[in-house]
Amino acid sequence: MKNFHLLLVLISTLQISYSEKIRVSLYIESLCPDTTRFIQSSLLKALKTPSFDELVELRFIPYGKASQNQQSNGSIIFKCQHGDLECFGNKLQACGFNVLSAQNEQLKFLICIQKTRKRQIEDFESELKSCLPDLWEGVLKCANGTQGIELLWENGEETLNLDPKLTYVPWVTVNHKFETKAHEMIERNIVQWACQFANKEKEKYIQIEACQEYN
Repeated sequence: MKNFHLLLVLISTLQISYSEKIRVSLYIESLCPDTTRFIQSSLLKALKTPSFDELVELRFIPYGKASQNQQSNGSIIFKCQHGDLECFGNKLQACGFNVLSAQNEQLKFLICIQKTRKRQIEDFESELKSCLPDLWEGVLKCANGTQGIELLWENGEETLNLDPKLTYVPWVTVNHKFETKAHEMIERNIVQWACQFANKEKEKYIQIEACQEYN
């Protein structure tokens, strides 16, 4: 009997280890009104859903409809859709994500830092101090320095090489693929979409209690 229980535990462990997370990449901009609405509605719901991070692996790539060029002297010039302030905000977010390893911590930071319309660099800095009271100095130093440039450049390389090309923001891929229907559903309610997606392949994806609502 003891061996039977041990076998059940091993089977359960193997099932968990072979379960996958749904990989969702979010290409965003720090001053984009549509991105902000998405964050404060759909992503806020995700943050409030228990164990959502066990079902979905979120990646945040702040860059959007921007461009980047390396000059002959080695300096890098970024041009962002909503101006230089957005480039700074994108760097700030990239630097924040870089120091926060846990998905929920990254999500909390994004929801906190992208609540209101910013008009000055000081607005970003003020919110940064409030959102990351123990880490803000390092994140600000990163955004103002070469590391922020490097992180934004990497985000640009990924964003500019998407296939199909990004045409609006936010832009969402699922397991590295873009589908219009999935994108639209994720913008409305990422929790409902993820649960329905996972429920179709119960053998493949981790199941969480919150998804019982969407069976």
